[in-house]
Amino acid sequence: MFFGWLKKYMPRGIYARAALILVLPILLLQLLVSVVFIQRHFEGVTRLMTSAVNIELRFLVDTANAQPDLASAVTAVDEIDEPLQITTVLPADDMVAQDVLPIADLTGQTVIETLRAGVAEVLAVSLADRRWVVVWAETRHGPMKIELRRRRVSASNPHQLIVIMVVLGALMTAIAYVFLRNQLRPIKRMARAAADYGKGRITPFTPTGAVEVRAAGMAFLDMRNRLARQTQRRTLMISGVSHDLRTPLTPFRLLLSRVDP
Repeated sequence: MFFGWLKKYMPRGIYARAALILVLPILLLQLLVSVVFIQRHFEGVTRLMTSAVNIELRFLVDTANAQPDLASAVTAVDEIDEPLQITTVLPADDMVAQDVLPIADLTGQTVIETLRAGVAEVLAVSLADRRWVVVWAETRHGPMKIELRRRRVSASNPHQLIVIMVVLGALMTAIAYVFLRNQLRPIKRMARAAADYGKGRITPFTPTGAVEVRAAGMAFLDMRNRLARQTQRRTLMISGVSHDLRTPLTPFRLLLSRVDP
């Protein structure tokens, strides 16, 4: 049932079927690599990088909580955020109501989950700007805004791998199509020569292409030559029979010509 339905919608032409044979494995391979490599590898790398940043975030939160008042907390945090290449604002008054995650962000969900799992004081995370990660953490002196570079928590530009795969896949498909067309061209020439021979025309044909295609071409030429010889022999035989029939009838024709009408 399934194969009958599949056969119904399969391409009829040899070029279309060959293109399907070429394109389908490439698409399946790219899909497999995308799922296995991008999802697992990039998520694993992102989780490790974010876990390393969690240590710095916990240190900032613990430093702020260890101070007796807000002024001391701001001073203590300012002394360590610059060496850590982190920007802090304490207290922060622009905290978002919920996490901000773009739809096309491939590793953003992993970043947010790892930040929340590693730092219990995290209130919200914003990844609206692809270049920055903004985290709001709770302290005893109010929410603290922590801003750092995105490249510190996730592998940069994972979409480049997809672009490279698509470009290389298209290039390899084009190269394979050129080679396949060169192999299919002798088959089309042989089909055209066979069709012309069926109409009584002899089309010049030289077998080319792969070994199997050459073998088929040589078999066609051998068949055409045998048919030509058989046709020639039949013509000669019919001519001989006609001549033999005319020879005994010649005297009768002469006698009939002498009889008076």
